[in-house]
This record gives sequence, C-alpha cells and structure tokens, in this order.
Amino acid sequence: MTRLAPLSPAGPESDRSAGDSPADSRPAASRWHARWVVPSALALGYVLNVLFRLSLVTKQDFPTVSPDESMYLVMARILAGRPTTEIAGDQVIPAGYSLLISPALRLTEDPVLGYHLILGINALISCLVLPMAYWGLRRLNVSQRVSYIAAALVTLIPPVVFYTQFAMADTPLPVLVLAWLIGLHGLFSEGTKKRRIRFALLAAFAAGYCLLSHDRGGVIIALTGLVLLVALVLKWAPRIATASALALLAVMFVLKQFMTTWMISQIDGAAPSQVGNAVFETLENTRLLRRTIMRMIGHLWYFMTSTWGLGALALVVCVCAVLSSRFTLANRVVAFLMVALLGGIALAAAAGLPGDNRLDTIVYARYLSLLVPVYLLVAVATLYHVRGRKKIVALGVASIGVTSALTAALLHMASQQWSVSYFALWGLPDAIFLSSLAGQDWESFHAAHTTAVALAVFAVLMLLRLLGGDRRAALATGVVGVALAVFGVCATVSVTDHVTKVYATERVNDGTGFIEKAGIRPGDRLVMDDDVRWEIRTTTSYLVLDGRVWTRFLNKDDSPPADANVAVLALKDKKAGATESWRNAPAGWRVDRDVREHEYVIWRRG
Repeated sequence: MTRLAPLSPAGPESDRSAGDSPADSRPAASRWHARWVVPSALALGYVLNVLFRLSLVTKQDFPTVSPDESMYLVMARILAGRPTTEIAGDQVIPAGYSLLISPALRLTEDPVLGYHLILGINALISCLVLPMAYWGLRRLNVSQRVSYIAAALVTLIPPVVFYTQFAMADTPLPVLVLAWLIGLHGLFSEGTKKRRIRFALLAAFAAGYCLLSHDRGGVIIALTGLVLLVALVLKWAPRIATASALALLAVMFVLKQFMTTWMISQIDGAAPSQVGNAVFETLENTRLLRRTIMRMIGHLWYFMTSTWGLGALALVVCVCAVLSSRFTLANRVVAFLMVALLGGIALAAAAGLPGDNRLDTIVYARYLSLLVPVYLLVAVATLYHVRGRKKIVALGVASIGVTSALTAALLHMASQQWSVSYFALWGLPDAIFLSSLAGQDWESFHAAHTTAVALAVFAVLMLLRLLGGDRRAALATGVVGVALAVFGVCATVSVTDHVTKVYATERVNDGTGFIEKAGIRPGDRLVMDDDVRWEIRTTTSYLVLDGRVWTRFLNKDDSPPADANVAVLALKDKKAGATESWRNAPAGWRVDRDVREHEYVIWRRG
C-alpha cells in the first residue's frame, strides 16, 4: 500500500508537494505559491460559500425540525438572557451549540429575524470547513491546488450543508472533528515542543467542544482520552504536550457538567438528557441485539452511499494504515480514531435511538454526517498519492466490496421492516436524492437503487483517476475533485428544493402561521393543553421569544399557571362550540379566537 504522507508533513511554504509531476510544477504555476494567493483564495471561497448557504434558506423563517431545533433554541434564548420557558421533553441536552447562536437572540426580540440571524451564524461556522479541510490535506502532503479543490468540494456537499439549514448542533461538528484530528496529527508529528503543545490543546479543545455540543462528543472525548493516556505511557509525544491536552480535556468535561447543571436550574422541571443511559441499557439487553446490529449496519450503509463510495475507500485505507508500519505514527493514530469513531457512533446511535418504527432510525443520515468531510479528504489524498493501476483498481474493488456487503446485509436484515416503518424524508435526504437519479420519486426509499447510483458515481470517479495514470496523478485527482464539487452542488440544491423548502412550506401552520392565526402578541404567556398538536407546542417555545410557554393537562383538571394570560386548547369536534374545548375553564377566561380549520381555540384571561 502506498504511503499517504511522508514522515514530515508538507508545510504551506513548500514550493512543490510530493505527487506533483514535473508537468504539474511549471514556472507559471509558481504564482499559486505566492504568499497572498492561498489566503485570498480561501477568503474568497469562504465568502462565496457563505452566500451560497444563505441563498438556500431565504424563506426559512422558523424551526421545522421538532423537537431538536426547539431544544437548542430554548437554551439559546436563556443563554441570551431572554425569559425562560419550557423545553421539549423536559430534557436538557448539551448547550455548546446554543451558546454559539445565542448572540443572535441578544440582538432582536423578533423571532423570525432572530432565526434568520441564527442561520447566518450557521453559515459562518459551517464554512470554516473550507480552511480546515485545506489545512488537513496539506498535512497529508497534497498539493495546494488539489487541496483547495477538495476543500471546496467537502464544503459544498449535502451532509455538510443540509444541517446548516436548521438550528442544530450538526452545524459545527464537522469543523470540530477536522480540528480535533488535525490537532492530534500535529501532536504526533515531528516538530518543536511548543508547536506540539499548541496542536495538543487544539485537539483537546475541539474534542471537548464536541462534548459540549452533542452526545456524540462522548465517543470523541473517550477516544481522545484513551489515545492521550497511551501516548503518555509510550512517550509518543512530549509529555508536557500530552499532559496539557489531558488537563484541558478534563476542564472541558467539567465545563459541560456545569453548563448542564446551570441550564437545568433555569428551566422548571427539566432533567439531564437520558440518551447515554438508553445506549447502555440497550447494549445490555440481549433481546435487542439483532435490532442494534441491523441499525448499525444501516447507518454504516448510509454513510458509504452518502459519500458516493469514497467513504468506503477511506475506510479501507484507514484500516490498512492502522495495520501497517509503513505509515507515520500520526497517520496511524488518526486512522485508528477515524475507524473507531465511525464504528463507535454507529453503535451508540443504533442503541440509543428509540423504537419508533421510523425507517430512518434503521438507516439514519445524521449521526455519522460529522465524519463525511474527513473521510472524503482521506479518499482524495489516497487518489492523489497512490501509484500503479493495479493498486487503484484494487482499492476500488475493495471499496465496492465493502459497500456491497453492507447493502446485502442491510437488505437481508431489514427488508421486512420497510413496509411497516414510517417514512420521514428529512432523515434520508442523500439516499432519496441518489435513488431519484434512478427514476424513483422522493416519497419512498429504495436501498438497492441508492447503492447502484452511488457505486456508479464512484466508478466514474475511479475511471477519471485511472485515466490520469501516474504521470498526471495530481491533475486527475483535481479533475475528480471538480467533478465531485459540481455533483455536490447539484445534490445540495436538489435536497434543499425537495426537503428543506418542502418542510418549511408544510409546517407554516405549526410556526409563524400559528402565531398569526392565534393572534399571539409580544409578551404573551401561553399555557397549552397537552392535546394541542405537538409540533405547535415545541415550535411556539421559541417563537414566543419575549414571553413563555407551559404545557398542562387543562382538560384533566390542571390549573393554568398564575402568570399565563393565553390558553391554547385542541378542538377535537369541529361541530362543537368553541367553549366546549375547555369545559372546566376557570373564571376570568374567555374565548378569544376560534381557529376551527386548524382545530384549536385561543382563550384569554380577562
């Protein structure tokens, strides 16, 4: 197996990177190596990517993904100093992402403008993938031009862009994972002690902030702690650097616990998230073992197809790197972490997701999406460095074999579940896009068609690389990157049109449509009956930005809170009078609006 990087990673000042043929290093190309060119190109690419993301969400006025968005938004409003309110499920999830978007809610009391500002912050954060991806590829000794093309590619693909269109912690995670792996790669590479300390602190901070942002960070911080402890014992790096990273990791863990405790104290009746407990309880239940394995296979299958087979290529190379002494220590450690994190998150997600009969619970897109950029970058670096047609073909065949094996296992274990599972388009955007290219509609799931299209794309990419041979490896890899970038943009736009915009249109009456029809005024304090549509209740927790929301069993003798001035009750019988919606209404409450077409009645006090 050809080594992915030499023992000393390439520096940004290198005049010529390994893998470039003489034809790729002509004097005319030296202009690319001028000091101002790369920073300018990255800055321009960053701005264009931000504008591209903003252009996709011009009509996103309110949260549409329940309860996830509402949970992050409720915590963000509290961190911004806004009034407290209820949180979906009464569970507090990690608040690191909410901290990042909270400045938007300090600037305005208008929830629609606040949501627009949050999507703007999402774009600014997400586009940091561009410089981080470029930096990562340069550390793998890929030329500047190919690194830039590949970095632009991973900034444009659906798994990176799609989640930025919602207020969700998946926005910063790809950036943090890249920073984490770059930091560890720098820690275990040759360099001065001060330099390696800086890389160690970068890795620890990024791992810790992953934990602050989402429960998946628990897998990351556990793997980081394990590797750092081994490094400390075996002296893989200066002990001061390794110890500094461990200390910062411990600080970040304590900070996460403090943030959770503080947030619970701000929300009545709230408790910590039980996701971690659910994972261990499921793993200990042998009766659920088959379901867990089926889901794990499904998540891995989705990852391989959503990366168009390149994820499988990177996985094959990472496994080889872990097992081969021909790779540098830094590359082997990072390869191990990539493989372990892929399997660890897939297993944790398979065990932690509830038994809700949703099809996308079996083949879920979201939880492994944070690894898509780094796996694509390793695949590009592989195509750039590998030499010999036989090796390229062998890697291609192995990658197709991995994807095909996962598909076969998935179809064997889960095919009977398709007909009895609920289809949620939002959870399967990449797969449905791929199957749509095979002539299928966007309203159903077709695993075999998805795999066929993904592998067809992969075969075309490998053919492009083969046409370059050894002499034009850099050029061929650049062409592959450009082709992927174009395909990625088309996929991203298509997913936005068929998923994001459709969801925004369909859920208007759960969001800003409800606020308008219900006549909600600034400062209103709403109590909502438990029978009111769940999506309305969770979305309103954010949209009543300068008031607050409670949920009570009003028709089961619960009393409205003393501070509430608006009550929302479900109208189960459209033929009944509005007053029938709350038969035991306390004195002083009156019907304010009868929104019969949407089956709810608004009551006001006084």
